[in-house]
Amino acid sequence: MKKLLLLLLLFPLFSFAQVIPDKANQITVVNNETAYANFIDVKLLLAKKGIEIANLDKEAFQIESGPIAIEGSGTSYYTFICRDDKIIITGKINSSNTSETIANTSKKDTPAKLSFDAMNDLAKLLGAKLKYEISE
Repeated sequence: MKKLLLLLLLFPLFSFAQVIPDKANQITVVNNETAYANFIDVKLLLAKKGIEIANLDKEAFQIESGPIAIEGSGTSYYTFICRDDKIIITGKINSSNTSETIANTSKKDTPAKLSFDAMNDLAKLLGAKLKYEISE
């Protein structure tokens, strides 16, 4: 009986863990901010992290990062699309003369997985509620 009670008490803690789908290549940070506020938040975070901004479109509220060195994976580039109530993050990775979309893979220590994990860590700094999607 004690074990059942303990299990029932711990169940809510485990149910909050979010599973990231395999091949997810887009992270959406969901919030209650305007597109402009999200745009400013992304700019400030990139500056704080020392990440260069390669392209800044103030009218479309879109930011493209400069090269970001990810240990063990090569160079990553992120795109932030800021909209009302959300920030959409995607990325590309260049390694060994190839370019590919950053995506969550089941294989550990691959360039795509390491880059996705780094992109996910950055997304968590922008907000707590994240959605993982597979985009074309």
